[in-house]
Amino acid sequence: MTKQNLILVGGGRFGREVATWISVLDLPFKLLGFIDDEKNSPEIIGPIVEHKPRKDALYLTCFGSGLSRNRVRKILENNGARFANFFDPQVRSASSLDGLSNCILLGHIGISNNVTLGNDLLIHGFASIGHDVTIMDGVTVGAHGFVGGGATLGENCTVHPNAAVLPSVFVGERAIVGAGSVAVRNVQADTTVFGLPAKVIAYGKHGA
Repeated sequence: MTKQNLILVGGGRFGREVATWISVLDLPFKLLGFIDDEKNSPEIIGPIVEHKPRKDALYLTCFGSGLSRNRVRKILENNGARFANFFDPQVRSASSLDGLSNCILLGHIGISNNVTLGNDLLIHGFASIGHDVTIMDGVTVGAHGFVGGGATLGENCTVHPNAAVLPSVFVGERAIVGAGSVAVRNVQADTTVFGLPAKVIAYGKHGA
């Protein structure tokens, strides 16, 4: 199997986790190193801000924040970078994963039929995505997260581990559903909800 050159954007703990899984799962990538503005180690080949994308390599952002994944991808794409996806072999999807960019689906994940997926996604192991769900750019779904049929996750929102978004519920842009919470009604943009059932505990935009 021919392996594609890959540069990971972000050399922190999550970036190193992704690098380890690429090796363990024997994915079709040859890791060239990391670019990072803050870290300094032999594996860091340079900063993001000064990086000139290589034509012979693909890129993948490794940030927990969807805002950061989306923003950095667009900056590098504007300079000519091409982006990969990390799809764990254990992902099971009844919906097409074609055409996605800069997405990490990490671990045993179930995606049902008629699901619309955006770019810059991070979905962790044992998450379950129901039928007819819409997941927009930059969304993060934590381990064991559940998104019910017909629900919508707005751009750059986060569903934390063991949280559930019930069927047909809309979660707005940059909103946060706290760990272990159950969103039984719509969640407004830039809002944090927590609890069972989930209630608003904070308002305001969250940084990248």
